[in-house]
Amino acid sequence: MPAPQYPRYISPEERAENRARIRAFIVWGLAGIAAFLGLMLYAYTDQAPAWLRNLAFQIDGAFGYPVLALIRAIAA
Repeated sequence: MPAPQYPRYISPEERAENRARIRAFIVWGLAGIAAFLGLMLYAYTDQAPAWLRNLAFQIDGAFGYPVLALIRAIAA
């Protein structure tokens, strides 16, 4: 008969570190998404190079044109 398995003790310091790690992951993830969307919005302007406009249009088309829909919603 195997020995019973008890839950591992997690110290308050370890819990705080885990919360901080999760918080940092969420913050950096949101920052990355915001930077990507900002680049995509910039790519639709006339100031962006042609290669960036074409790349943004292809990436946007792969996801069903959500950035173009956002631009249309802002313009309306």
